[in-house]
Amino acid sequence: MKISIKRIVRAISIGAVALAISSCATTEQVPNVRMSGFLGDYSKLHPGKPGQAEFTYRDPSVNLSKYQKVILDPVQIWAAESSSSTLSELSREDQQLLVDYLYVALRDALAKDYALVTEPGPDVMRVRCAITEARANSPVKDLVSTVTPIGLGISYAKRITTGTHSGVGIVSVEGELLDSVSGQRIAAVIDRRAGTKSLAGKPTRWGDVQDAFNFWARRMQTNLALLREIKS
Repeated sequence: MKISIKRIVRAISIGAVALAISSCATTEQVPNVRMSGFLGDYSKLHPGKPGQAEFTYRDPSVNLSKYQKVILDPVQIWAAESSSSTLSELSREDQQLLVDYLYVALRDALAKDYALVTEPGPDVMRVRCAITEARANSPVKDLVSTVTPIGLGISYAKRITTGTHSGVGIVSVEGELLDSVSGQRIAAVIDRRAGTKSLAGKPTRWGDVQDAFNFWARRMQTNLALLREIKS
């Protein structure tokens, strides 16, 4: 397949945007994400490379450039019974806030490159996503521990032993892209992110979680754009 210089330049530009998104993030990937059961089959997922989700899968035989439209399913709350996730302890109001926020972030990102539709078709892919873990941050404690050396020391000690800072928000998601007609899985990801103690983060109860949602939505958009350029 002959690839034009213009297409190569565009792919490089998209890649640069992806790097910029990662470098500006106010959340960070953290280990120990748990598989909730939302995706059903996890057998083909593998650990992601640097800059990717913790676990990822993509069917290399699928040409993403054929998809011009997207069905975005409602975001779900999905916690495994054996999980220590606090999702089941959240109020109905908080659960609704989280699924609505992630849905809007994904919708707005997808709408930049795809027509959003509700009916399956040969040029339509389906996006499914679930929140499998969510813990709010503690804004006041975050502020104190960030600006005082003692608090910062405690936070970074916890970061070394558990993978996350104290007082920050944590969220895990699972998602997949499907062919809307056949149901064939095109791609799937599992990822977990937490706040970084950065003063650039949102000083609100769900600020770290919302920042993670925004990060995932932007990364999905840029990754899909890059894959379309490579395959087309």
